[in-house]
Amino acid sequence: MLIFFFVLGTVFGSFGNVLIYRLPLNQSILFPFSFCPNCKEHIKWYYNIPVISFFILSGKCKSCGQKISFIYPFVEFVCGLMAVLLFFKFENYVYTMIFFNLSFVLFVIAVIDYKTMEVPDVLSNYLIISGCLVSIINPVFGDNLVNKVMNSLLGGMVGYGVIFLIEHIGNKIFKKPAIGYADVKIFAAIGLYLGYLAIFKILFFASVIATIYVLFLSFKSKENIFGKYIPFAPFIFLGTFGYIIFYLNVK
Repeated sequence: MLIFFFVLGTVFGSFGNVLIYRLPLNQSILFPFSFCPNCKEHIKWYYNIPVISFFILSGKCKSCGQKISFIYPFVEFVCGLMAVLLFFKFENYVYTMIFFNLSFVLFVIAVIDYKTMEVPDVLSNYLIISGCLVSIINPVFGDNLVNKVMNSLLGGMVGYGVIFLIEHIGNKIFKKPAIGYADVKIFAAIGLYLGYLAIFKILFFASVIATIYVLFLSFKSKENIFGKYIPFAPFIFLGTFGYIIFYLNVK
């Protein structure tokens, strides 16, 4: 089953690459089918197998010879690994897919934010909507249907409220946005999936990782970059996935 979930994860990862490339360009994610960004030639299905095709093609487009970015097999592999780790933890198909859905979209958001410093609304909105819908089967919130829905909504409201408050206070203190509004919506979605208590732990984990990253960049560049904007979504993803794997306990 681990092999099945790895393959399934890489297939989602292939779709994730479509989202990462096309959403920032406001292109359709459905049409046209997969094509080379350089020569625009349609990619045949047997050259579009997740992870494997990159190495079969030696990292180059079959049509024009342009180098294929390593980000493509990286995204596919990471998504496959996430699916394996989640199934290994939960040993339950439904639970695995619930938390893979959250992790997968957060990962796609993280990559887009890292590349463009922007988060497409469609992805954060999707997480909010799906978080509400899966609350009825989400194991985080117990067995009672009413409690499930109410606790999920409470988590969403706390996630939104806490990060919105941080954003508002940051604006007042620093006279500029301290955190993006997209992050407010992302934490609202996380609360809907994981509950309000998870918000504080994930925010702490994400902030610590982000601080280490900034210190590393400052040391590497020998320049103080504190106060400069950095993409925060990658650290939210790491904090959330780490929380799911190491802290989340469900029955």
